[in-house]
Amino acid sequence: MTTDVTGPQNLIAAIQQDDPSLGPNQLLADYEEGPDLLRAAVAGLTRGQLLARPVAGRWSTLEVVCHLGDTEQFFADRIKRTLATSRPLLLGVDPVNYPVAVRYHDRDLEDELTLVALTRRQVARVLRLVPAGAWQRTAVHSEGGLVTLRQLVLHATRHLTHHARFIEEKRHALNAAPA
Repeated sequence: MTTDVTGPQNLIAAIQQDDPSLGPNQLLADYEEGPDLLRAAVAGLTRGQLLARPVAGRWSTLEVVCHLGDTEQFFADRIKRTLATSRPLLLGVDPVNYPVAVRYHDRDLEDELTLVALTRRQVARVLRLVPAGAWQRTAVHSEGGLVTLRQLVLHATRHLTHHARFIEEKRHALNAAPA
């Protein structure tokens, strides 16, 4: 089975992407909207719909949500290490084996949504307190090369939005109207 994850070339481009037009306040506002976007994407879905794989070769909606919960923890760690240490090494993660290994279909949707919301709330609180120059602190991503704190936050924000579109695709395939 394939996943709802893009290939390595797209990943590198996504990691290195920046949008200098976004100031720290807008970056944080966009980052903080993620949990509400995710909750809205899954609203009203039944357990059966969450576990279904209506798009051939793709993850179920619950698998996507669990992937987001796991990656939010990775992003939080990367952001904090970039703030706290000098040019930390950020290891890339291959998500392919996670759904079976860490039992995505046995996990609770509400726990995963809460994890995403709580993680983002905590990280946003930290980021609101950093001096302006901290947004240019750098880390070295094992697949994406040199990245700034700005790029990490933007990547986390876009990652969730990217996967929310996959959930909408599944909802459409299931004829499950938005709640």
